[in-house]
Amino acid sequence: MIFRLVSLAMVVLAFTGCGSEPAYKGPLRIPLSGKVTFDGAPMDGGTIAFIAVGKGNPAGGSITAGTYTVSEEQGANAGPYRVEIRWLKPTGEKAKDDDTGEMIDVVKEVVPTKFNVQSELKAEISADKKTFDFAITSK
Repeated sequence: MIFRLVSLAMVVLAFTGCGSEPAYKGPLRIPLSGKVTFDGAPMDGGTIAFIAVGKGNPAGGSITAGTYTVSEEQGANAGPYRVEIRWLKPTGEKAKDDDTGEMIDVVKEVVPTKFNVQSELKAEISADKKTFDFAITSK
């Protein structure tokens, strides 16, 4: 009986692993978090993207109530990154969707291009530096 229990325990350990290896392959990824304000108020929507300058894993996520979090599995590798922030907001107009024929809200990017397409925002990500706050403006 004890032999069966020990054997069963060994099989379970073999399949589950007893180490704390990450759920991804490749170089260490770093979880990210921070706050984003737009004209002084928490940005309530939008996305943030960390784009590697050179080699590195891109990362990003949604901004909700002025905060974002990116898990380790989806995180960035250590190194320099360019940061893009986007926020599409409804204009109040409707348009017909070409695929479905439904009427949908027309949206417009409200974040200036200097914070996304031509971003001037930068982040140097490391195991010690993984929290980044951004205060962006409409001008």
